Amino acid sequence: MKKTLYILVILVTTLSCTEPYAIQNNTFEDVLVIEATVTNELKKQEIKITRTFQLEEKEPTFETNATVYITDDLGNQYNFEEENGKYISEFEFQAFPERQYQLFVNTSNGKQYNSTREKLTTHSPITEINANRVNLFGVEGIEITTNSFDPTKTSNYYRFEYEETYKIVTPYWTSDSLNFNYNTTTFDVAITTTTKSYDSSICYNTVNSNEILLKNNTAVSEDRIENFPVRFIPQKNTIIAYRYSILVKQYIQNLEAYTFYKTLKDFSGTNSVLSPNQPGFINGNIKNSDNNAERVIGFFDISTISSKRLFFNYNDFFDGEAEPNYPFDCPIEQYYAFYPVVDCEKTPPPKTTPPYCRWGKYALFKHYQYNLQIYFEFLDGNYLTTRPICGECNRLWSTEVPPFWE
Repeated sequence: MKKTLYILVILVTTLSCTEPYAIQNNTFEDVLVIEATVTNELKKQEIKITRTFQLEEKEPTFETNATVYITDDLGNQYNFEEENGKYISEFEFQAFPERQYQLFVNTSNGKQYNSTREKLTTHSPITEINANRVNLFGVEGIEITTNSFDPTKTSNYYRFEYEETYKIVTPYWTSDSLNFNYNTTTFDVAITTTTKSYDSSICYNTVNSNEILLKNNTAVSEDRIENFPVRFIPQKNTIIAYRYSILVKQYIQNLEAYTFYKTLKDFSGTNSVLSPNQPGFINGNIKNSDNNAERVIGFFDISTISSKRLFFNYNDFFDGEAEPNYPFDCPIEQYYAFYPVVDCEKTPPPKTTPPYCRWGKYALFKHYQYNLQIYFEFLDGNYLTTRPICGECNRLWSTEVPPFWE
């Protein structure tokens, strides 16, 4: 029997829980993908609507010009506006207990979709998150775990995600910048230094989790989460080289939502997605209002959320041990400042051709033109340079200190 495989883009709450992945298949079907989790947190809620995509495509197509709104059983309507590849609620709102919520999506091609009515789940806050040095399968590292407890045993179905932020230190930062002036009469390159108007010696990066973490407590006597492993970071991972922070988020789900994400997790697990036991299409709680036979991927989830943040430094666990390497190789180049003007073209060729001189500050001038090198020190008559990412971390990351940083 022929199976149709789908390209899923199922993300949760922050719309970044799982990486999108693609499957090549001769029976590809264009399917709407709706990703929506509304919580009891007062904020602007987010919904993402895309289309399935094939292997040769790099990313899913965002569904534009849709009308998106949520209603509750009191007649309130919460409208969403298109913004940066998402649909964002016009105003902040939160889900309340005992209320029933329903999602509606009207696409630009005239199709109408709606979810089942969903209610907010039990609230069970995270009581503690911990970081411990452990050895897993012969790899030394840090394990992040979380704890919670619901004495009423009404939570039972848990989903976790995390957001990690870490500090990056530029290995070859200098506050000096080089300025070049080519003299067309003497064929010389004059170099002066000025002070940079910015500091990119320290940067920060934030990354969302890309895995589905679930816990089912229905089979145990207590509804307790104890030392549940959320994240393992090997000691050699550069993200913990200096200071690291993780924000762990816990969602309480109902059985239907848990089942949906459990099926998705099984579908996108470590085994081949082409294995005989792959489930094919994953049913959610969203359908075409006029055509029940149309397949729609996604789940409208109303969940309570609880979160806690943890900080630690590398030397809190590995004091006196070598820090992880910078994530890029940083070779050092030397350009001698006093090479004479020899073997050079009298008229410099265009910028798109090789340099008009092969040595010293002439070559350095060329490398600066092409943004291939960045200066960090003058030593023994040599300009010492390295790759730009090794001299200014803001080439890739942000120098802005996160508002929550401690």
